[in-house]
Amino acid sequence: MAIENAYNEAELIADMKQGGTEAFTRIFKQYRDQVFAFSFALTKSRETAEDLVQEIFSKLWERRDQIDPLQSFQGYVKRITYNHVMSFFRKVKLEKALQKELYLNTQVLRLEQQQAGAFDNESVRFYNVLVEQLPEQRKKAYLLSRDEGLSYEAIAAVMGISKNTVRNHIAGALQFIRQEMARRFMLMVVVGMLITKWLKIK
Repeated sequence: MAIENAYNEAELIADMKQGGTEAFTRIFKQYRDQVFAFSFALTKSRETAEDLVQEIFSKLWERRDQIDPLQSFQGYVKRITYNHVMSFFRKVKLEKALQKELYLNTQVLRLEQQQAGAFDNESVRFYNVLVEQLPEQRKKAYLLSRDEGLSYEAIAAVMGISKNTVRNHIAGALQFIRQEMARRFMLMVVVGMLITKWLKIK
């Protein structure tokens, strides 16, 4: 019986590699519970595990031509599941780091605005100009995170885009704003040094 099952599975895999959707559906039904159980054991979240199952089988279909029929398919499924879950954890960690950076950046700007005078007010105005210069979708994602405090998942739902796209938008916005603010600061330092030098000459 085991030999027959292995033979049937080998046929299913061969058919799936050729683009057979029915074979893929049968593979999905056969391994879905195993993939869910493994994902749940790692994430401790039923909802996350359900999402990962869909992503893992999508990846399995997209990479079906890479399946080696001479190797254990069950082992291959476990390996691709583990790698995908680890990738998920890395993305979550990056997401939290970016959100924390965004929060700290905006808090610093607000603190400067409260504690200092015209220079800081001008800096904040320049910051707002930079935000307005962002591409429309990038600006929307950035403001939903900064002003509304929405998570990447919530922003993705509001904008109808993926969490990864939200992550890229906010990372790009932060990089652009940070670079332009740094350039402005350096320019003001240089101008200040020139003015000081000019006053000493006089």
